[in-house]
Parts: sequence; structure tokens; C-alpha cells
Amino acid sequence: LASAGATAPAVITVPMLRNTRYLPAGFSDTNIFGQQYQVRARKPAANQLETLIVTTGGQAAPEMSIRRIAQLMGAQGGYISKANTGIAQGAAWQVALSNFGSDPGAGHLATALFFQDGAIANEYLYRNSVPGHPELNRMNTALNMGGNNIAAAGAITASGNITTSADISARNMTATGTVKAGTADISGETYTGGWFRTRGNSGWYNEKWDGGWYMSDSAWVRSWMNKSVYTGGELRGGKLTSEGRTTVGEYLQINGLAAENAGCSPNGLVGRDNSGPLFCTDGLWKRPSGVNIATPVVLAQYPADNRPRTHCQAVSRDALINGSGPGVLRLEVDGVIVGQARSTAGRNADVVEDASISAMVKAGHRFCLYSTVVLAGFGNSAGMRVTATYLN
Repeated sequence: LASAGATAPAVITVPMLRNTRYLPAGFSDTNIFGQQYQVRARKPAANQLETLIVTTGGQAAPEMSIRRIAQLMGAQGGYISKANTGIAQGAAWQVALSNFGSDPGAGHLATALFFQDGAIANEYLYRNSVPGHPELNRMNTALNMGGNNIAAAGAITASGNITTSADISARNMTATGTVKAGTADISGETYTGGWFRTRGNSGWYNEKWDGGWYMSDSAWVRSWMNKSVYTGGELRGGKLTSEGRTTVGEYLQINGLAAENAGCSPNGLVGRDNSGPLFCTDGLWKRPSGVNIATPVVLAQYPADNRPRTHCQAVSRDALINGSGPGVLRLEVDGVIVGQARSTAGRNADVVEDASISAMVKAGHRFCLYSTVVLAGFGNSAGMRVTATYLN
């Protein structure tokens, strides 16, 4: 091997190996095709040795036979094909025969061995670790599994992306960046230390009860499917608008302070001062005097049907006028609209609860109550009704 060079290989024969007792005495010089074995070793660089074991002479083996024999020899086994007699090739390697002397010709076997610093070093991936040679357990190119699985793996560390067209199943997942998905279906609870954001005209939806919250413009947070809001706590806002009746379970506390005989608008507003309630009447805050709320007087009663109704009347005394009935109600005083209300509809487009509307009317002034029915049925409706509670 000391005579091996980069272009002139050292040639070692079977008799030489027998004589130095590297092979047993009975080891044959030839194979079944009468081919002799030669070890050809070249030294392309310091501390590096490339060795090729080839067969020469004898009878050329058939192409299929030589391929099969090389396959049985394993990863290091190879052959010289009639398709290209200038190279020796194996399943995962090939070398130019010009680097190892003469060409033995087609139909001969070849085995490649490579050494680095005295240890065998080839381009194959080793199943087991080799002390001092971590490169033997390292891939130098992409690994194509051909659709096969990787089973019973421990930790997998990657510096690039992981891409799959199928599912990923795991116990816990930790991400320091953004997790993006088409749909997130979570069977447990969801926690966030920041905002829970939705994009588009969407929000939070309860699948079981078909309700939730959403936004479809920049002004309003809306209840999905017009669900009611229930709380034992407090609702607070800058303004409260009711399109139907307002019911309180205790007292109605008015915090708006007004001054008696000061101007106000529109008529029918209710305020207070430190002495009691005030009503906006004829554009001035007035104090009520002796309203008998126990004895309202029925001014008109109409049946519950789909005919539009109108009731106009002047009052001779200051009075609290109340109108109720199905559909849409509108109350005017001296031609000025002071209130509107709409009855509550049920599941069958019938009336569940009549609308109700009230206003203060000064003596000598005229009011009109209009009713327009927009529902198919009348359910619990009592028809349009007009009452007056007169002030003493």
C-alpha cells in the first residue's frame, strides 16, 4: 500500500494475501466464472485510501447474474456493466475504473472500500455510531422515504418548515410564532392573554342555543338572532332606547335635574328637581298636581282587528293620555309627534303584548292616537284603547 499513488494504484492479489496469512491457505484464486480477485488501492490524498476489489480474466458473467450477485453482496457490492465498461457501479455508488488501472471488462464484480485516517469511511449511512466518526451517521442530502413511514422516533429537531398534506396528531404543541389554520376545532377551553379577534361581520356564536354577539358595522355590537340579555348585575350606557315597553321590577329613578318653569322639549319628558317629579308641558317644566292614578278614564275602546284606527280629542283638563293596542302606535299633541311604540310579535306573527305609549296633554290642547296593524293575528291583543288620567 505504500506504493499507492493518486493515479497509479497498488495491486494486491490473492496469493499475496495468502502468503501474508491475511487469507486462509485454501482460499481459491478464482470464482465460479474463473475470474481472479485483485485489490486495487489508490491514495488520492494524505491519510485517505480508496480501494476497489475487482475480478479479472475468466469468463464474463451474464448481465442479470452479475447484477444479482452484486445485490447479494450488500451496499458495497458492485459490477461492471456492458452498458458502460468504464465504471464500476453499485446500488448507491460508482467509480471511474481509469482511477484504478486497467478495465477488467463487462461481466466482472467490484467492491468499493474507502478509508479515512485508518478507519473505513464510505458514503453509506451507518445504523450504529462509529467512535470518532459522527459523519457516518449524518445525511448529506435530502432523504426520500418513498411514501414509507418513520416509526418509533424520539425527538425530531428541524430548522426549516414541516409540510404535510395529511393530519398531524400530537399531545401538546408549543409555538413561539403564529399558528394559522383554516378552522380551529377545540374540544376544551380556549385561553388568550391578548385580544380575541374576529375578522369580517362575525363574532362569538353559541352553536347549541343559536345566539351570540357580532358586529356588522362600525357603530353597533349586535345580538345574534335578537337574543335577550340577562344579568343580575348592572347595565350601563350613555343612552338607553327602547322600541317597545320598558318594565322595571322596582322603582324608576330619574337622575336628570330640571328647574320648574324652565324651557323643555319635547312635551311629555319626565324629569325632577329636589322636591319631586317634573313634566315637560307646553314647552315648560311643570310640577304635577293631584294626579289620581287610581281612576283613569276610558276615552275610547276599539276591537282587535286589522283596520287602521285614529282617535283625536281635545282635553278640558290637564291629563296624562295613555294609548295601547296592536301594531304600530303614534301619539301626537297639537300635530307634533311625542311618541311611537310597536307591539311584541309571537312565533305565529300574532300579538303577544300590545304596544303602549303615554304623554302629558295640557287643558285646551288636542291629541291624536294612530294605530297601524302590521301583524297577521291578534293573539292576546285587547284592541286599541285610549285612557286619560286627569290632574286635579
